[in-house]
Amino acid sequence: YFSKPLIMIWIAVCYLLCRSDRDPGFPVLLAFFFSWLGDLFLLLPDRNGIMFYLGVGGFFLAQLSYIFIFIRFSKKGSRGLLARKPLLFLPFLLYGVGIYLLLLPAMEGIMKPIIALYALSLVGMSLAALNRRGRVGRKSFRLVFSGSLLFVFSDTMLAINTFVYDLPLSGLWIMSSYMAAQYLIMRGLLLGKA
Repeated sequence: YFSKPLIMIWIAVCYLLCRSDRDPGFPVLLAFFFSWLGDLFLLLPDRNGIMFYLGVGGFFLAQLSYIFIFIRFSKKGSRGLLARKPLLFLPFLLYGVGIYLLLLPAMEGIMKPIIALYALSLVGMSLAALNRRGRVGRKSFRLVFSGSLLFVFSDTMLAINTFVYDLPLSGLWIMSSYMAAQYLIMRGLLLGKA
């Protein structure tokens, strides 16, 4: 439970120790920092829901940071996979809408647009990771895209466990997939063109 905020510190230290001058520094650390804030806020006592919203806000900013990184630090002048195969948007869109509709009956008021916006950023992050194919090295693409899918899986499990029903061994699934997601993204970004 209390080890969760240590995950992003460990990820950030690994990144700093392994990165070269060619690797993006500040934007990646910013994504890690926002993720760490999200972890921290979601652990704090929350009597009126403020910490939940702050936690979602932290992860929303982390997803936007990842989207920026995946787009900005890819090969210039080459068309992304989504430009060549735009129908690949569809399964991601359907998944995001489907999960949102599953959660909708349990949400009230301001929570509905907040969760919708976060779901959009999460799906957008995974699409941006997919769009790196052919614009970065094969291994880098595979690691980052796999990490993005695990991030979606982890947040889906967390949302279902929070709003719909208690999942068996939810803590194990959520924590392990979240940690693996962040680690794979970090390793993939280090590889760059590899």
